[in-house]
Amino acid sequence: MSTLHKTPNPYIADNEFLLGLLRESREKFLRSFANVPDHISRVRPAQDRWSVLEIVEHLTMAETIMLGLVTTQRRPKSAATPDRAEYFLLNIASANRKVDSPESAKPTGRFANLAEAAAQFRKSRESVIGFIEQNTEDLRATEVSHPHTGVGVVSTYEMVVIMAKHAERHVPQIEQARATVAHAAAAKNQS
Repeated sequence: MSTLHKTPNPYIADNEFLLGLLRESREKFLRSFANVPDHISRVRPAQDRWSVLEIVEHLTMAETIMLGLVTTQRRPKSAATPDRAEYFLLNIASANRKVDSPESAKPTGRFANLAEAAAQFRKSRESVIGFIEQNTEDLRATEVSHPHTGVGVVSTYEMVVIMAKHAERHVPQIEQARATVAHAAAAKNQS
C-alpha cells in the first residue's frame, strides 16, 4: 500500500520570516492609532502634514496596490534586478528621509472614518498573509515593478518586506500626529 507523501515547501523559512514581519508590523500599526477618537483622527497636526486618518488611508491604499502587484503582476526576475532585501529591511521603516507618495496612494477621503480605514487595512493585510501562507514558489525568483518610481523593480520577496516595513514607517508619524493634536486640544481647553 502506498502512502501519499507531501513534498515539503522548500521556501518555508522565507515564508515564515515574511509572515513574522507582516504580523508584527500589523500589530504595531494598529496599536499606533487604537482608541483615537474619530474627530481627533481627522485633524491635521500642521497644514502640510497628514491626519491620523489620512496616514491610515495612505498605508491601506499603498498596501492594496502592492498586494495587487504581487498577486497578479509577478514575472521571472531579471538578472539585472539587484538584490536589495537587506537594504529594505534596514531602511524602509526609517522616516529619516521624506518620500513623496505616488498619487494612487495619497489620501483623498476614501474612508468615512478610522474604523472603516482600519477594517480595510486588516482585510488587505490578511490577504497578503494568506498569499504568503499559500506560497510554494521562490519569491526571490520573481519580480514586480514597485508603484513608487524611485524604488523601481523589486523581487516579490522584497515587495512583501517593503509592505511590512512601510507600515512600521508610519507608526512614529501617527504617534507624533496624535501627540501634536492632543497637545493642541489640551492647550485650547486651558485657555
